[in-house]
Amino acid sequence: MALGDLVTADWEMEYQSFAFGGDSDFAIAQIRGLADLPQISTGDRSRLLRHGLHAGDDFLQGRSFQMAIEVYGSDSTDLADNVQDLYTALRPGQPEAALVMQVPGLCDSNKFLVWCRPRRRSAPVNREWFYNLPVMQVEWFATDPRLYALTESSTAISLPTSSGGLTFSVTPPITFGSVSTGGEGDLSNAGTFQTGPVVNITGPVTNPKLTNVTTGEVWEYNGTVASGDYLLVDMEDRTVLLNGTASRYSNLTAASVFWDLEPGTNTIQYRASAYTASTATFTWRSAWV
Repeated sequence: MALGDLVTADWEMEYQSFAFGGDSDFAIAQIRGLADLPQISTGDRSRLLRHGLHAGDDFLQGRSFQMAIEVYGSDSTDLADNVQDLYTALRPGQPEAALVMQVPGLCDSNKFLVWCRPRRRSAPVNREWFYNLPVMQVEWFATDPRLYALTESSTAISLPTSSGGLTFSVTPPITFGSVSTGGEGDLSNAGTFQTGPVVNITGPVTNPKLTNVTTGEVWEYNGTVASGDYLLVDMEDRTVLLNGTASRYSNLTAASVFWDLEPGTNTIQYRASAYTASTATFTWRSAWV
């Protein structure tokens, strides 16, 4: 079963293969903080003997959101089983995992996910519990506050290929320039916020260069990737791994930056020192905040 297959309608959710929400015995009464703007870390600095501040960069912090889950039970035994299932699925101390959901109005009303884990749970034993309808308050925390499309997008861009130019029947033969094809593609981020792609660059290639033409940012690698090898570049985590394991971060040029895909269409260019059969395959998820 693939991630998100348990979500088939609005208000349904999936976490660690546990399905809840919708018409299940675990109804979602309220979610607070999911559609809010996360906390901001600001780089603003005080101005000496002046009003106002020096404007700095703003960065998102993690996202905390709370969910009220109504747990149904036809009798005390059924309720005990459901409470046990919920507590097991949402137990603390687990690494972050994908919480998949479909909420009308969020992320174009399509399935989306947020990488998070449960941090707190409040379950008052009160009149609702007496009538086999306790309400569990679960607090989730996501170190990455973005909401991501469930479906990954992928585009492969090959290096330009060179062909002969125009040849005229004169002596000696005169050739004007050459024609290049390939080497460029459009990547679409359907969301409202930047998202970092993962790029798989296959060898053989020397000095590969990835340019986001839309933003003008350039990522450059100084070195050769041999035939049969590949370079895995994670623009979000800022890692460069040869064959997915050995760091080659030190091979980046001084002018190199890890860039994001901006909302909308991003024109991406792939270049190298020489034309080869190398391709750069981009994988990403559209992101919302």
